[in-house]
Amino acid sequence: MANIIYRELRPTDYERIKSLINEAFGFDDFIKDKKFLNQVLNIYLQDCIMASTFSKVAVKDHQVIGLILGQAKREKKRLIKSHNIFSLLSSIGKLLLTNKTNRQALKQFAHIQTVYKELIKGKEDTFGGCIQLFIVAKESRGLGIGKTLIAYLLGYMKQKQVSSLYLYTDTRCNYGFYDSHKFVRLAQKNITFKGFKDILGVYLYGYTLH
Repeated sequence: MANIIYRELRPTDYERIKSLINEAFGFDDFIKDKKFLNQVLNIYLQDCIMASTFSKVAVKDHQVIGLILGQAKREKKRLIKSHNIFSLLSSIGKLLLTNKTNRQALKQFAHIQTVYKELIKGKEDTFGGCIQLFIVAKESRGLGIGKTLIAYLLGYMKQKQVSSLYLYTDTRCNYGFYDSHKFVRLAQKNITFKGFKDILGVYLYGYTLH
């Protein structure tokens, strides 16, 4: 563990983090066009960054192996920089020119966002913060990295006087981590994707800081 460094997110981390996002959520199961996939991953990452007020990455041998992004709602200062806005708008512009097959994939991802809104409806005001993105590389799990990243985030939330937070996850991710770390599953919904037999379980989890 001594050779694992924890620090704030840097723009030079973005490409590696997009790979981790794809690994965790399986975007390439739905998107076969690599250029289109890269734009979708970039939009996902930039959107998470722009909404966040806190970041911490875990680095081993000069490579990012874990990341957590969070938002304290009352904190006005965001991580967003001008390059994040430019990158997001550039990727959105490219997606507008995509083909019919890729547009269909976008509709399926948009459906997940709709489900997120349904799960948290009526509960928004009960939370003072949220986890925007939390990933640990598969080959690095079991080393305590996830636990350490969560500890950094919770320490930050306490400093910002956040008493409760939430996050979304699904059955494609390591959702058991939250069950074993005193997060409470507050709501869930199953959805299906066109062309896939597997049912995706989408979950809303909450956590109370003591």
